[in-house]
Amino acid sequence: MGLGLPLLIIVPLALLSIGLAVRASLSPLRRFRDRIDARNAQDLSPVPSGDIPTEIEPVAVTLNRLLERLKATFDAERCFAANAAHELRTPLAGAIAQVQRLQSETRDPSIGARAADIEATLKRMTRLSERLMQLARVEGAQLRLDRTADLNLVARLMVDDIARTGAPGRIALTLPEMPVMSDLDPDVFGILCRNLVENALRHGSETTPVAVTLTPDGRLTVANEGTVLPPETLGRLSARFERAGSSTDGSGLGLAIVAAIAERIGSPLVLRSPRPGASSGFEASVMLPVDDGTASTQSGTATR
Repeated sequence: MGLGLPLLIIVPLALLSIGLAVRASLSPLRRFRDRIDARNAQDLSPVPSGDIPTEIEPVAVTLNRLLERLKATFDAERCFAANAAHELRTPLAGAIAQVQRLQSETRDPSIGARAADIEATLKRMTRLSERLMQLARVEGAQLRLDRTADLNLVARLMVDDIARTGAPGRIALTLPEMPVMSDLDPDVFGILCRNLVENALRHGSETTPVAVTLTPDGRLTVANEGTVLPPETLGRLSARFERAGSSTDGSGLGLAIVAAIAERIGSPLVLRSPRPGASSGFEASVMLPVDDGTASTQSGTATR
């Protein structure tokens, strides 16, 4: 009894001490694991490993080298896509000008019709190159800035430009009366807004205006009238080069660009068909990051 009773106390205390010591020694590994888990395709920077045990440090060095190689590969792909799309703009513009000149000079209807088909194809290639540049930018550039800007101004500018160039009277814009301040890059928000609106104009009914709404809390909603899309079609619309139908004229990258922006700002792109409260149509919405101090004071809306 004199030997057993002390052991009944010492052994549990020893086991508890060993468990606490092992847990404390493994805490740097758990932190290292959490840092790795937080990485994604947009953040492939080296994982800090200064506090991990010396025995595990070679694994961390090898992992960081792998991340560097992956980052170099992704950067090369994005750079190639952006440079290729940029370099195509000048020859495409020159080819379109030559075709338009041919149309103005020819008197043969068949040649004029063929030249018109060539011009339409070249313009589709131009739009595709522009979308590729936008996709390369939103996947590789910094989307959040250290300053805020009013999203109302950007939305109004985008809508006015689209309406002036090809869709007069087809867009109904609803904006809050007070500014919607956000640290989202205004150029990136412009890309997001333009792609949603142009997609709605292209696929929606020509007799019903496209409704563009920005709420005080930062939710951008673009809705158009049209046929109801089945759930399986909605699920793949945000994939690259995916179109709602084979007869539609588009690059298939508009919603993919919007989805890439939404993913990087931590807010999913929500697609609905039919529109909420209606039996037809299509709606796309995304929640944008806004300054909480200004969002809480905004209540009214202004419609134009």
